[in-house]
Amino acid sequence: MAFMIIAIILFFVLVGLFALSIVYKNLQESATEIVEGRTLSAITNLAGTAEFICAGGKSNCVDADKLMALIGKKSYEDFWSFSSLSVIKYSGFDKKENEMIECSLSNYPDCDVIEVYDKAIENEKVISSFVALCRREYENNYGYDKCEIAQLWAGSEVL
Repeated sequence: MAFMIIAIILFFVLVGLFALSIVYKNLQESATEIVEGRTLSAITNLAGTAEFICAGGKSNCVDADKLMALIGKKSYEDFWSFSSLSVIKYSGFDKKENEMIECSLSNYPDCDVIEVYDKAIENEKVISSFVALCRREYENNYGYDKCEIAQLWAGSEVL
């Protein structure tokens, strides 16, 4: 009789642990989906923020000169909820990651990636959105906006 009671208790404990593991897994997947959704909605609106928007208020346009000013500014790492933030220019679309030239003040605009910041998190899901990347160019004493297609990449930590 005592063995039967112990066996029944052990059975219900094992069933409870199994149910808890399923609930925990679903909860973790839901949290990851929420983080990804928040990152996706933030990245689609990021091109319209004051730190990124082109002069003249063009929609879905990122000012490359403003991005270059943001490089190395540690205060922006906590400003957005992203674990990494970068823009890949059209010239880098057909290149592998190790072949891309990272932008700096010395090689701009002849580069492929403008990396605003990267917190170097291991479990990261990167979400991207296409934008117009424009910069001010001067030719024959005439200024104009030179635009090209680019991808705005934002990473979020996967739980």
